[in-house]
Amino acid sequence: MDRKQEYDTLMQELRQTPPALEGTLDRALDRRRARRRKLRPLRSLAAAAAVFVLLVNVSIPFAQACTHIPVLGWLAQAVCFSHSLSSAVEHDWVQKVEQTQRDNGYTLTLEDLIVDQKQIHLFYTLDWEDPACEYAMVLVDGDRLSPRPTVLSDSVEGPQDAGHIVLDYREGQVPDRLDLVLTVRPNGDGSPAARFRFQVALDPSLTAVGQVRPVEQWVELDGQQIYVDCLEIYPTHARLLLRDHPDNTARLVSLLCHLEDETGRRYEREGGLSSFSDPDTGFLTELRLSSPYFQQPERLTLCITGAAWQDPGEAEVTVDLTAGTAAGLPEGVRLIQVDQEPDRTVLYFQSSAPSVLLPQRFSWTCRSPEGEWHVTEGGSGTDQDTGLETEDLHLIGYPWDQVTLTLNWTRFSPLDVSLPIPKAEQKGSF
Repeated sequence: MDRKQEYDTLMQELRQTPPALEGTLDRALDRRRARRRKLRPLRSLAAAAAVFVLLVNVSIPFAQACTHIPVLGWLAQAVCFSHSLSSAVEHDWVQKVEQTQRDNGYTLTLEDLIVDQKQIHLFYTLDWEDPACEYAMVLVDGDRLSPRPTVLSDSVEGPQDAGHIVLDYREGQVPDRLDLVLTVRPNGDGSPAARFRFQVALDPSLTAVGQVRPVEQWVELDGQQIYVDCLEIYPTHARLLLRDHPDNTARLVSLLCHLEDETGRRYEREGGLSSFSDPDTGFLTELRLSSPYFQQPERLTLCITGAAWQDPGEAEVTVDLTAGTAAGLPEGVRLIQVDQEPDRTVLYFQSSAPSVLLPQRFSWTCRSPEGEWHVTEGGSGTDQDTGLETEDLHLIGYPWDQVTLTLNWTRFSPLDVSLPIPKAEQKGSF
């Protein structure tokens, strides 16, 4: 078997979850919450890394496939659950960097880049000497970069672990050179413990222009009119651009959808930077999907299976923490428990809506009876007994007996809409 065949075998293994793994990640996350460690918002990339570790331990074929491809090394772990990135690796869309710096007991190595015109994926490894540091966040000073990107950082769970940072350029395109200032925050808190600066010239052969497929059609979704502007296709991702109608009575917050080509192959939504909304209205303006860039499909169809909406005047929920009751909850959502702990109050909700790539139901901010705003913590998952979506909110050091929560979305509509995507306007070569 040659290296290409070995890679294809690996990708097939990655797309199949062994039966023994079903529900393992959710149970592990439940156990992690039960240990009363300080909670952090769950991140899709960290979850993917956790699943990778479980797969290597549960699935013998998966582990064997990885060991047979040393050229990919740890990068296979980082990209294995992203169709777009794994396809980019398969087509040698990787720039090696391998720059190492040390500061204050931390060693950071910028390993590889995967880039196109609109995104830069930074892959790094981090090592440290401090035994009190359980995990670390590596943060990018985005203010130093021009144009300024949206930044998504993954946490590193232990010394010599690998991390992933995404720089997404909604306006403009990636620069010719990166002047990166990176800081390390141990355990995600406090002042930076280390600071690094890397200067990297981007390989112009990898910053491909990609394709634009104009759609320019209105589509009716649950009585609302949504304008599908175009589909932009790049090596690392695809972007669906949307626009609102002024007469709509509800605001589109999230869309469950996928692309499908003439062979039946699907290009799904992926985690991470999966969507963007208008900062003033909250309307969903950009949706990110797996990229068909390297597959070169003749035909693509946008298949819409559901939508999450925000109805005006229904965005707030008032919870009586003493009585354990909530007023203003949407249909299908219920408060199942309120736990009063010494340093926090924990609210547990249950929902009948699907959990796949919908935004968290509740905002990360809440309001006290005196009008003060506070930041919450928490996470979401799936109840293994009922299959229902669960969400917990943690009010840290909150002394009041009442709290007002803000809903990110109020209702979900199942849909079955198909929209053909016209052929591409070629802006670059494959």
